[in-house]
Amino acid sequence: MLNRIVVITDGSLSLHDFLLYMRTCDLILVSDRKVLRWQSKDADTQTHALKTMAAFLDCTSYNLLQHPLIQDPILDTVVALGGILQSDNMRILNLAVGVTQKLVIILGNTIHQYPIIDITVSMSHLLSSSQFSLAISSAAVLNRIITSLGHTRGKVLEEVWNTLDKADSIGKVVCALQNYVAGTQPIEYFLAMACLLESILRKWPLSRYPVWSNTKLMASLQHHCADSETSVVIGALKLFSALALCGHGALKILEIKEFLSLLVENMGNSHPVGVRIEALKLCQYLSRSEDTCYLLTDSFSEPLVQGIIGSISGWKSSCSKKVPTNQLPLVLESCRAALLTRWAGKHHSFFWKHEIDRVLLDVLLGDFIVIQQAKVALSSDELVAIIYDNSADTRPFVWDILGNLAVHCEESFLSKTSGALCYLDFLISCACSVARVLMQKGYGSLSSYMNELEPVSRAVMLMVFSPCKYIASQARYHLSETLRPFGYASLEYVLASLKLNAVGDISLVSDSLHTITNLISLACYSTLPKYHLIIVNRDGVTSLSSIIKICLNSNLRISRSSNAFHLQNRYYGRECCWSNVEDLEGEEVILLYSLLALSQLIRSSNIACKNHKVALGEFGSCHVCENCNAYDLIRGLQCILSHSFGSATKWYAAYILSFSGFYGLPSKLGKRMAKAIDENELADTNLKLSSGQSLLVHAPIILARCLFLLSKSILKNAEDNECTDQTGEHHHDKLRHEIQISDRVDSGSLLKLLEYVYTGLIQVDDNLTKHVKVLAKCCSLESLYDMLSRKLPKWGARFPSYNLSEALETTGDKFSDIILEAKPTEGVAWNCSTCQSSIPHLHTHKIILSISCDYLQALFRSGMHDSYSKIIKVPVGWKALTKLVRWFYSGDLPSLNPDCIWNHLDPELQLEELKAYVELCSLAQFWCLEEVEEESFKALVPCISSLQVPSIELIRFAASLNQHKIVDAVVTGVASLYPKLREGGELEDLEEELVDLLRLQYVRYSQQSNS
Repeated sequence: MLNRIVVITDGSLSLHDFLLYMRTCDLILVSDRKVLRWQSKDADTQTHALKTMAAFLDCTSYNLLQHPLIQDPILDTVVALGGILQSDNMRILNLAVGVTQKLVIILGNTIHQYPIIDITVSMSHLLSSSQFSLAISSAAVLNRIITSLGHTRGKVLEEVWNTLDKADSIGKVVCALQNYVAGTQPIEYFLAMACLLESILRKWPLSRYPVWSNTKLMASLQHHCADSETSVVIGALKLFSALALCGHGALKILEIKEFLSLLVENMGNSHPVGVRIEALKLCQYLSRSEDTCYLLTDSFSEPLVQGIIGSISGWKSSCSKKVPTNQLPLVLESCRAALLTRWAGKHHSFFWKHEIDRVLLDVLLGDFIVIQQAKVALSSDELVAIIYDNSADTRPFVWDILGNLAVHCEESFLSKTSGALCYLDFLISCACSVARVLMQKGYGSLSSYMNELEPVSRAVMLMVFSPCKYIASQARYHLSETLRPFGYASLEYVLASLKLNAVGDISLVSDSLHTITNLISLACYSTLPKYHLIIVNRDGVTSLSSIIKICLNSNLRISRSSNAFHLQNRYYGRECCWSNVEDLEGEEVILLYSLLALSQLIRSSNIACKNHKVALGEFGSCHVCENCNAYDLIRGLQCILSHSFGSATKWYAAYILSFSGFYGLPSKLGKRMAKAIDENELADTNLKLSSGQSLLVHAPIILARCLFLLSKSILKNAEDNECTDQTGEHHHDKLRHEIQISDRVDSGSLLKLLEYVYTGLIQVDDNLTKHVKVLAKCCSLESLYDMLSRKLPKWGARFPSYNLSEALETTGDKFSDIILEAKPTEGVAWNCSTCQSSIPHLHTHKIILSISCDYLQALFRSGMHDSYSKIIKVPVGWKALTKLVRWFYSGDLPSLNPDCIWNHLDPELQLEELKAYVELCSLAQFWCLEEVEEESFKALVPCISSLQVPSIELIRFAASLNQHKIVDAVVTGVASLYPKLREGGELEDLEEELVDLLRLQYVRYSQQSNS
């Protein structure tokens, strides 16, 4: 049968003949390892073999690859080409590259099963060929190989990358692109190189830094984005998108304001659809995080919004009643780009200004103006029927955009239109109607309806929780109306389903999409007071409390994107160097939605407890409610505030806890600073009340946490009284400032406010809440004021953190009473704006240092000579000192991130950074700072593997400071490099004991690798 398949034009070639021919063309077995290599260098033999292979491949297809009789000749062909492509004969090379193109197309995604490295090497070398046709074909082959690898992981992917890297493939492609001159070089040359580079960038994160850090290439690509040739513009935009897979690459792109202007321009309707689509895709990449979205919209907010809205609504110019099929890709990408509305910012006002509500209605209903002109009052079912007569692909995005816009609206926002034709009101009605229909259809099964139920019901939830009174009231009205016929039956189903999750009969993980939609439904119901009683009576609050407990106990991590079908696979390629890119729900979607529902039910339930206590900045236990449902819930909420959860989750936990009298956020630094409340020896400011009572406080803490408590005269006095001699030593006595407090401020309120300033967490009785709230407003403590006012948290607002770093700024220097001096740095000039010392130092505050460090506290109180010194010489370098002071004032030690920038940092600079953490570990042991020692070690470990030669110096340095734990970690991390280090002579100056340790660890590594 196969003999009839393989046919060429000048006769027939049986498979048997082909196999025999390949064996006689010096395709022999090399050594006893049975590794095939092509040996013949004869041009005629190679030419004949190539023609035979070409004929064979012409008669072969992907579907035949699995046939046993085809597999061997395919393998032989791969091996033969790997040898022939090493020829210097240009005629042979052109033939061989052509055959290779045919081969890689046929192999498809099975290419990883064949020995393609030799081909990859040869193709990489040919990228710099002076023959454009050869370079183009080589780039096409490499691109096909890379894209055919698909999601392949492991050895093959690593081998291909190492081959490309060793052959400097990226350098050759970059050189070709930045030197490309339109008109003198074929467009195909640019496109082939751009396409290859894009594939490499998307597959291997390590390839990105050399590209986005190449200023000349970035300028060249920017120039090509204004090219008159559409394909060139598309190719350049695709490269920018691939670079934006790296967070640092995206930031680099966002620095080029001229390019951002071009990007926005390329979204305009005067450009080809292909260009507009790629511009919109790049916009999606650049708005991945809140920070990058801000940079993108900061200078080009309105033009960007106009470009997005113009792309969504441009289809209307075709006079079609619905989005035409050929316009759908553009509309979809523009809807995806409009998801930048998930981040707050001024771009929201421009979306409303350019009638996004009307544009979304047109996408949902077709040409909305037709319905307007008819002035027909549509029933809920008729409305849904019209919606479902339009494109299903766009609806999930419409719902997301609507929800995002609603939840970020200002409280006083009002729609531009009003009455029966209010676009926004109509949109709200559409969302509620579709949610109701899908809830009915989707019950009891994870059907296709569930994929749209999640985004539309979430949109309704965000609208009923909107800070905008108009949107929230309209959404609740329409929701109540659409639920009227079956609301109670639907609620019963939701509660019953969640109860199964709460008792563990149905897993939250395996049933996550169903659970999420049920929680969204319950959150919506909870905003309607008429349903509160049935929710409470049917154990709805108990179920929510149990689900919260399950999430916390099992550390459940489920993101919205993993359940929202339309948000999956939004970015093609492996990302790197990004942070905070998840939607505001993060990986806590079930936990957050449970808290949203509970926040509306807290007033109707009995789960609040006034018996829990706060002491010294941390929560205490309660024996009164220890055996009731409230106990587990309150402990769970306190756990959320005390650990690393998202801002939205923390805000709603804090909101619910406010009903038990708790306000604020517990923190490690706040807990430490609580001890300063009763510390009077270092107090420098006297708050004098009208009653004659005095409160001694510490200006540095007040300055950092509540500047409004310090009068301008005090700040001026601190500046005037500062004196410094030529040595930089302060000689002024400890200053006592006095502030007269208004007679309208009672001592109880002021004490509570000061407790919050010092600790970040307070408990306030109901009779004192109003007074503390007024004082918080006067002192501009907005987060405390909002919590005391029990305002619903604002979606996307960052949760306040406890930080004293403001005391290190210029104003804080005026209250400094101690200088921390680092070891002198040779060859580095030092200037200080506060004093004249030429040695690296920081002006700090005894109260903040002593509270966090028992060693320093003992030193300051010892009465010895050093306790009166204005300078402490810290035995660490400047880098280590700045990190240490950062920990004292923020509670967090700066960490290293082994990202693209770190991996390409000069080895000596890497070593200096790591040495700083070794110094900190050593100092922490002496100063009894266990947390600093632990955090320093954690910061070191992830970055050790990226060191090579400098690792020996790090081992030596750590050993000199007796940091044996670090020595062991570094030795383990570089054990595999032992032979290379030994052969390179890097171990000659290392102590014998350390060399033995490295050798022993290498033996263990080898044994584990071979087992």
